[in-house]
Amino acid sequence: METLKKLRVSRRFALKGAIGGVGVSLWLPILDAMCNDHGTALALGEPLPTSFGIFFWGNGITPQDWTPTGSGDNWQLPTNLQVFADLKDDMTFITGLDMLDAQFKGHGWGAVYVLAGGDGVTASVSSDIDRTRDHEFETPNATQYVPTIDQIIADAIHTDEPYKSIETGVLPYRGINMGTVSNNLAHRGPHNFLPPQRDPTELFNTLFGDGSPTGPEGPSGVPAEVSNALRRSVLDAVLDDAERLKMTVGTEDAPRIDAHMESIRAIEQRIPVAEGDATSTGTTGGSTPMETCTPEAPPMSLEDMTATSRALNRLITAAVACNLTRVYTHLWSGARDENTYPTIPVNSAHHDLTHGGQTAQYSQIERYIMSQYADLAQVMKETPIGASTVLDQTLLYGVSDVAEPGGHIMTNYHIVLMGHAGGQLPGNRFVRLQGRKVTELMLTMQQAMGLEVDSYGSWDQTSRTMPEILT
Repeated sequence: METLKKLRVSRRFALKGAIGGVGVSLWLPILDAMCNDHGTALALGEPLPTSFGIFFWGNGITPQDWTPTGSGDNWQLPTNLQVFADLKDDMTFITGLDMLDAQFKGHGWGAVYVLAGGDGVTASVSSDIDRTRDHEFETPNATQYVPTIDQIIADAIHTDEPYKSIETGVLPYRGINMGTVSNNLAHRGPHNFLPPQRDPTELFNTLFGDGSPTGPEGPSGVPAEVSNALRRSVLDAVLDDAERLKMTVGTEDAPRIDAHMESIRAIEQRIPVAEGDATSTGTTGGSTPMETCTPEAPPMSLEDMTATSRALNRLITAAVACNLTRVYTHLWSGARDENTYPTIPVNSAHHDLTHGGQTAQYSQIERYIMSQYADLAQVMKETPIGASTVLDQTLLYGVSDVAEPGGHIMTNYHIVLMGHAGGQLPGNRFVRLQGRKVTELMLTMQQAMGLEVDSYGSWDQTSRTMPEILT
């Protein structure tokens, strides 16, 4: 049948419909009909697509609550990672990594390092970045001076996916103005940033409207006056097309289509109906550091944080599963973030707590943030791609701006990788690599994603990789 022929040669397939004269596309995940007989590759022999993501949070970690016990396959998760208990087989946990000679540096320097490997000027010790130059850190003029690792990977692996990358975030930045680094993760160059979408409604409309990117790096979206109707009616609009498709596919794919539609309905139900809810920050992007000022909106409640986070996690997973993008970044909170977490109960600003000796309180914030990271990984683990899952086919780089935040001594970064990158990382692995560099890991991740690159970084420039984490 014609539909099956289209599926066999497609890496993406959308159910089509319309509401109020506006086209709707419900993109489907990779179905068995698109794969070989074993579900291990696409039908025409291409490998199942792999993806790369970043989960970033500000203010570092509490080392004593992030120290695992045991060794080998029997290592035990530390206190602040217990929420990953059902995902341990999918985790690669790395500790001991340094920035340069592990001296005192602030959050802005750390964000430049762990996201972009430095500022483009060669440095091997901290004093190298203190010499007179025109680059600024932790000022309103600060930025990422070279592309962040997500954009390097996106440029290399993007083919015909509708979105080269998608950017999301949860907490609007609160704290000192650190230029474009404050409120944005993905950068393509100095003051050239890709702002995170913090409103699940807008992301839903972007992904499921029948718009297509206006250029290589941006979606057209849908008209604002129909956005609420669209997001509440997308399944109804494509129902007839879904029923026709289910009649043509095999017994494995029909329930998979139903499950996908049910998951989209569940996402719809998580999104508030009212316009202008607290999850929207009004961020529209731009090219100057003046657009990263601290928002005036009141702090989010813990309930709103969790609801926004869980909706975005499911939208990210849907975008990757449907092969709409292969690169995604999720900015939970910015470097040196001053948000509060009421009702944990932790009602003081996160950054202030890290310098006030309230270790138990900011450790509790870390556990909450990790619960949201674990939720993203769990949804990916439950979402199939052929005979695999989204988590099997992705590599998530979970990292913060500083190591131990109280002293800002850039030593002993703790980094949580999730996923297997299509079999490149075995998972269930804890490695402590004392004195090794974060840039070595960043080079290794690029190679795991298929990039032909043999060196990386301007601070701690290296050709050394980390075979300790690979299959």
